Formats: sequence, structure tokens, C-alpha cells
Amino acid sequence: MIDWLTFRAPLVHEVGQRGPFWNGSIVSTIPDPESGEAIEWETLKRLPVEGSYSNRITVQSTTMGDGRPAIWVSGCPAKWFQGHNVHGSDDLSGLVLEMLARICEGLRVTPSASDLEAWAVGGIDLTRVDCTYSWCFGTLPRAQAAIRSLAATAHLRHRGPGVFKGDTLYFGKNSTRWSLKVYAKGHELKARPLPLDLVESSLPGHAAGLVRIEACLRSKVLKDRGLSTVAEWSDTTASDLHHSLMECLQVSEATMLDVHDLDQLPRHLLPVYQLWRDGHDLRAIYTRPTFYRHRAALLKVGIDIAVKQARADDSNVVPLRTVLVGQPAAVPDWLVGTPWYFEPRAKVA
Repeated sequence: MIDWLTFRAPLVHEVGQRGPFWNGSIVSTIPDPESGEAIEWETLKRLPVEGSYSNRITVQSTTMGDGRPAIWVSGCPAKWFQGHNVHGSDDLSGLVLEMLARICEGLRVTPSASDLEAWAVGGIDLTRVDCTYSWCFGTLPRAQAAIRSLAATAHLRHRGPGVFKGDTLYFGKNSTRWSLKVYAKGHELKARPLPLDLVESSLPGHAAGLVRIEACLRSKVLKDRGLSTVAEWSDTTASDLHHSLMECLQVSEATMLDVHDLDQLPRHLLPVYQLWRDGHDLRAIYTRPTFYRHRAALLKVGIDIAVKQARADDSNVVPLRTVLVGQPAAVPDWLVGTPWYFEPRAKVA
């Protein structure tokens, strides 16, 4: 599903304090010898636009690259249209057109013929797209256990292991290109409850065991992949893109070797494995070439030394490891056709 969109679309409108997107401005002033103070810079504030369930969409007056007047739009279309983002649409083009149509209707702006023509052919610039998919683990505790297991065994290519912020696991969190975000949907719904008309539905129970993996793509990677305009997206682009980014997430097939499996290792790798098993950061011990040489050799037996292990304690407790297998979460049949599942049908005439 498309979980977040930030885009810029051509739209003829009056710019300034009397314009439809005016919501005030933030001004920075500096001392001025003659007038006492002068404006250093001024930035327009974003205008929240109310949707069916929330005001999670904000808009702002801007211009296209060629100087034409335009509208800047950012927000979560699923929550705006249907009140939740447990499930949603992959139809990026349809969502953009529906958002523009509803924004113009709500703010009483009439797009010109050239605006409508540009929208119809996908002449809309994308600067952020979040593609999100869920896996079902049955219950919230199992979903949380799966995330902890992923944190212990996963490594994002060229970026390293994940980091937790609260209960959310991030890979490439501060990247200006793209990142992955993993969390339990059931836990999020406890912090951000559903609209009242959804609380008594089957949706909370369905969402409780879901693990969500969000891929956030920013302008640099959208341009590099040739996906910086709506015209370049098809019906399968979101799912294909999410799958390709997930392939960059390397998950070790094993965390510890059984004693009899140690015979598989060359003698010179035994101390390397022992240090890693005891929880040492091998990047701090070996040079970069040596570290990656050892890593390549150990990956052949399912050990990824790029994923740091927790330090072993002195207790006699044997940890119980449960293999958790999640299934891709499909949209429930009972949800389709209700106001709680929005399917774009916008047409530009």
C-alpha cells in the first residue's frame, strides 16, 4: 500500500495572503539601522486540509520547475480517506488524482484545462513515497518477538544493523535516500486508537498480530530509479519496489552453530567465531578488509558476523528459540466495499 505521499502538482491559483492555501507565515527578522528591524526570510505555513476522517494532509502554495504555479501536498492518504492505514491502495496515480480533486473541491479551487491535462498524463513531481506491507504473526506478543528476532539477525547491506527507537526498529534511519521501518501494528493502535466507528469492528483484532515494514523513499532515490513523476508508476511499482528493497535486508540463517557443526569451520576462523559468539564487535577488532573476508567465509555456513550478538551471561539458563514464520497479510474480504477501504476511482476529464 501507499502509506505516505509528498508531491507537487501544477495548479493555477492566486498566490499570497488572499490565496486559497494561505495559512500565515513564519518570519525571521534581523536588526536594521534605519527601520529597527528587517525581514531576513519568510516561509509560508502549511495549511491542514480536512478529509473524511482526519486533517493529516497539508498543502502549500509553490511553483513547478518551470515557474508555473503549483500546489505542494503531503500526508497519509489512507488515514485521510478511510480513517486507518492497516490496509490501503497501491494505486499511486489514483490516490494522487483523488487527493487533488478533493483538495480543490474543499478549498473551492478550479483547476485549469492545462492543469487537468498535466494531471492526466502524470506530470506531477514526487518527492517522497512510503510503500508499506504487513506480515501476520497471529498475536501481538508473537509480532513483537519477530521484530526482536529481526533486530538480532538482520543486517542492511552497506548500512549495518537496525536500531531501535522506542518499539520501532529502523534500518538506515538517517539516510537521505531510503530507509526501512519495522513495527507492530497492534502496538501502534494502542498509542493511536482508531476512529470510534472502527473500534468495535473486527479491524483491531485483525491488526493485533501484524508486523509492518515501511520503505520510505525520498527524492534522491526516486530520481535515480526513474520514479520521480506519477507517470513513471504502474499498478505493480509499489510492491515491486518494496520487494527489491527488502532484498537488501540480509538475515542470517543461523545465530549459533551447534557444537558438532564447528568441524565445518577452518581452524583460522574458530577464534573469529568465538569472539563473535561472545558478543564482541568484530569491526572494532579487525581491519575492514579482514572483517569482510571473514564475514564472506562465515556466511557460507549461515553465520553473519555483521550482526552483533548479545554478550553471553554466566547463568545456566538455556535460551528457548522459537522459529516465527509470518504470512503476508491480505486485505480481509469483509473490509472491501466498506467506507473503511478506499479504492481510487478518480478520472480526469
